[in-house]
Amino acid sequence: GSFLPNSEQQKSVDIVFSSPQDLTVSLIPVSGLKAGKNAPSAKIAKLVVNSTTLKEFGVRGISNNVVDSTGTAWRVAGKNTGKEIGVGLSSDSLRRSDSTEKWNGVNWMTFNSNDTLDIVLTGPAQNVTADTYPITLDVVGYQP
Repeated sequence: GSFLPNSEQQKSVDIVFSSPQDLTVSLIPVSGLKAGKNAPSAKIAKLVVNSTTLKEFGVRGISNNVVDSTGTAWRVAGKNTGKEIGVGLSSDSLRRSDSTEKWNGVNWMTFNSNDTLDIVLTGPAQNVTADTYPITLDVVGYQP
């Protein structure tokens, strides 16, 4: 047998090994909240994002009524009454933000992984109607 020199071809391919990204997200409501007039910045929930592989994460509130360009303040309607309350990340949480980054056409504030963020009632004292208010957050890993 013999090799056929005119049939020789060389091919290359990039082999990619990516590190698996672990992100554990917990959104924990504050218990014992009371309807009626609530203090400004009353804590209503906390967001805990843990990761052993990611240094930072981005977060935005999900709502039909996002109040600011970074998604850190929004309005949610009660499931039964439809009455709205203003909610968002606490001032203390916002101060700990690492940066604001654009992704998927919107701005995201980034925070250190393994940090706890407080979700609060925003603005002046709110008179909250007795109801169940669904809070939804979008969290994504961020590699600076």
